[in-house]
Amino acid sequence: MSGKEIFDRYQLAALKNGLGSHEFNYGNILYQALRIEGEEKVFQLLELAENTGKRIALAYSALHTESGGEPNMVILV
Repeated sequence: MSGKEIFDRYQLAALKNGLGSHEFNYGNILYQALRIEGEEKVFQLLELAENTGKRIALAYSALHTESGGEPNMVILV
């Protein structure tokens, strides 16, 4: 399954399960990850996550946390 297909699957699950669901929250994380890293990187990470049993998460760099902004890194956990 391609990263785009995996992304779409999670977005559909988010819509189906609705606001406040685990699927909705993860769908939002993936959408934010796209804003931070772009499609190519996120789709690659989704494929890797799918193959290794991991998930994508958002994180802050050490310098970024001092400014109190939004997450600026995408990682696998």
